[in-house]
Amino acid sequence: MDTTTGSIVVSPSKPRSSVGSVQISPNNYVNIHNQSCNHCDQSRYEICNVNSSTCQCPPFTYWNNGMCMTQLFQGQLCSNTYACRTDLNLSCQPTCNFTYQCSASPTAGIGLTVAGFCNGSTDAGTLGVMGPWGIYVSPFDGILYVTNFDVPRFQSFLPFSRIGSTILSNGLNSPEDVFADSSHNIYMTEYTINQGIMYIQRLGMNLTSFPAIGQSDSSCSLTGLKSVDGVVVDRVGNIYASLSTCSMIVKWAPNSTAGLLVAGYPGYYGTDSNSLDWPRFMHLDEDRAALYVADSYNNRIQKFIIGGNGTGITVAGGNGAGTNLNQLSRPSGVWVTHNGQTLYIADSNNNRVMRWNIGDTQGSVVAGSATGVAGSTNTLLSYPGDVALDPTETYLYVSDYYNNRVQRFILQ
Repeated sequence: MDTTTGSIVVSPSKPRSSVGSVQISPNNYVNIHNQSCNHCDQSRYEICNVNSSTCQCPPFTYWNNGMCMTQLFQGQLCSNTYACRTDLNLSCQPTCNFTYQCSASPTAGIGLTVAGFCNGSTDAGTLGVMGPWGIYVSPFDGILYVTNFDVPRFQSFLPFSRIGSTILSNGLNSPEDVFADSSHNIYMTEYTINQGIMYIQRLGMNLTSFPAIGQSDSSCSLTGLKSVDGVVVDRVGNIYASLSTCSMIVKWAPNSTAGLLVAGYPGYYGTDSNSLDWPRFMHLDEDRAALYVADSYNNRIQKFIIGGNGTGITVAGGNGAGTNLNQLSRPSGVWVTHNGQTLYIADSNNNRVMRWNIGDTQGSVVAGSATGVAGSTNTLLSYPGDVALDPTETYLYVSDYYNNRVQRFILQ
């Protein structure tokens, strides 16, 4: 134990006693952790891991990015994935008192609140979210980004923190979606201001808007962002935006003054494979050059090949609105796994989240009601707006719009 205080109790039967302590510090680990096993042969602090042949923390301890600490027990506060006694089936879980504590992992289908109040209460402070809509979990650092539609603002929540920070709130009216890239640039869409605008926050720079003109007109031209809804950005900075009332997806290259049509017909909606009807949020599988779009009013998820001819492939839904496992109803959010094989879909009107494997003719319900019932318990949702997976694909995050909270479900 890392302790420096205590007392000695003399026992008559054992008059000779030995008392001491070892106080650890990062200096004990700086030259050994994650190094080859010869660095910890004579160390009392780390042991050789036979699988990786590197120096790692001993049993019942965890690495806190500076030193090995003793793992925690039930109910203790935690702020690390490995802080809790995994041998006792404990993990670091969010609580309704706005902390993270070591507790038993929930079973599949039970949601825990990671942003907002568990009971659906509203609050415009750091603890609450109000009408959470578009969300994003950064694959680089695990930060949760939340768009608040009802009280317009964009928020961020650090991993293992239930306290939110406001990124932007002034001058907003109808915020829709948020995205963060590997350089921590944050892209935020606003549906109505200036006919549609995208704000960009970069480290150490003043807030900017995109495109440079900052507005669109009513003609659904490619020189603006009329009624912009969803946003994703690729590794080289190309911005993909869904324009819902214009029924199209546009791509903006860095420093360009006009967008390139990716999918849909500007200003015209339809049901064929080249058309869209109120596209909302998107997910970009850059490794496979695929863009997935929640084609909301067509009750389907469309896949478009980047650089292709604009013909979409229906990968989920497309069988009319309904609650059957081969149907969706006004889907708004979509997320694709790292391997490109599984979709998670915010099936908004059905108050559920669907998991759909590529090539399957139907999906399965992983969160919410299979029959479309709305509710506020930890197993129900009320108009989920968007979905995201954490970097390890252990957890599913869902913006639970009418319950004013973001829920997290374990994936099994």
